[in-house]
Amino acid sequence: MHVDVKSLLFALLLLWFPRQWMRLGFSVRTRRNKQGTAGSGRGKEPWKSREPGDPTVVFSREFLKIRNYVDVLRGAAGSLAIMGGLGITSCLAISDGAGAVLARELFMLRLGILLVALVIQMLRFEKGHFMFFAPIFFLAGLSVGLMGLKGAAFAFAMVWAVNPMLRGPLGFLSVYALLMLVFGLLFLGTGNKLPIVALLFCFLPVLLSLLAHRPLVVLTRKGTRAHGT
Repeated sequence: MHVDVKSLLFALLLLWFPRQWMRLGFSVRTRRNKQGTAGSGRGKEPWKSREPGDPTVVFSREFLKIRNYVDVLRGAAGSLAIMGGLGITSCLAISDGAGAVLARELFMLRLGILLVALVIQMLRFEKGHFMFFAPIFFLAGLSVGLMGLKGAAFAFAMVWAVNPMLRGPLGFLSVYALLMLVFGLLFLGTGNKLPIVALLFCFLPVLLSLLAHRPLVVLTRKGTRAHGT
């Protein structure tokens, strides 16, 4: 096995860096914004306010979050470094003459690294208990390494197109998982296993949320929107 140590460490840093740690850099600015906007809520348009507990995944709100763009980029860069693709050589490789057993073990190692990354981004510790976060944009980045740019882009665009008909992150990720499978098989071929992996990864937060009887949430600056299980 050939290991590019520098590329591997960089990929692990991108993939295994918890999203909530990025909140530390915004904490001071957020407090200042809250102080500066205190008492100004009455002048805002009432149709832009949201009811507490509203589980809808809102396009305009999510695409204004800088951390979501960071999630896409680090998910895509990290997954491509691990899996290879788009002209990028995997940092974990074997020679062409390696046996099938070694190739299978390497494939599982790569997927294991991505799976650990997904679990890290999905589990959050808030207010003394664990919650399940829907890592929508991080999954979009991972899908680039799993199913290529075209399949990932079509699945991501399509799920947002049908999002108004969905109710919360549970429905969003369930449909997104199916779209990853469909477009992955379309662009990679029916004999490729990676679209199935992409489906399983995308559906994992939904499954764990249902099994644990805990809501799958998306977070805002003011609090949490959740879909009850």
